[in-house]
Amino acid sequence: MYVAKTPDEFLDLIDQAIFEIEDLLACAGDEGDSDYEFTDLLPLYEHLASELKKLHADMKRGEHEFGKGKDLLFMPLVKQWGARIPFRELLGVINETYRSGFE
Repeated sequence: MYVAKTPDEFLDLIDQAIFEIEDLLACAGDEGDSDYEFTDLLPLYEHLASELKKLHADMKRGEHEFGKGKDLLFMPLVKQWGARIPFRELLGVINETYRSGFE
């Protein structure tokens, strides 16, 4: 599995995931309430966006510590709802980088 090799690459991955979520949320706004299966997951997507933005901010401030083999806190949700998260592989790459740090 791909792992970011530098802090800048890691930040780029986080930015990509945030973009994917915000795009998904914008589509949900366009869909309205017509797709209940999709709109039921909006709180999940909003939570993921919030966690990723916090991770991004922590990285920029130099306050982020890598997991040393542990998963990001939101990964149990990703594992539970993965089939419904179109960008789950990207979140997996972010998590793997978090778990292993930079080479």
